[in-house]
Amino acid sequence: MQRDLWRGVLVSVVAGTGTRAESEADTSLQAQVITKPAVLENRAVGEVVCRGRLLSADVNGTLLAEVGVTDGGGALLTRKTYLPLEKNETIEVEYEILFRVRNS
Repeated sequence: MQRDLWRGVLVSVVAGTGTRAESEADTSLQAQVITKPAVLENRAVGEVVCRGRLLSADVNGTLLAEVGVTDGGGALLTRKTYLPLEKNETIEVEYEILFRVRNS
């Protein structure tokens, strides 16, 4: 099943401070600052949710603005930018990335 194949590939959630718009040609984050192990959850048929959580002590003083998911070799599988968030000790951040396999 495709969903099970994705579960074997999604390893880490990475976050950074880069603000350049995402592109299909991206091979890494623009300015990666942290890597967290991916926590995976099956949803509906063909869906896997990949989560990464930044704790209150993680990367304080940074303006987070990009997130991605990497495989076991560190290759970037997806990247998304968002409005910058100033991370401090009062904030925990949880990223949730949905991978959906569709039959066409």
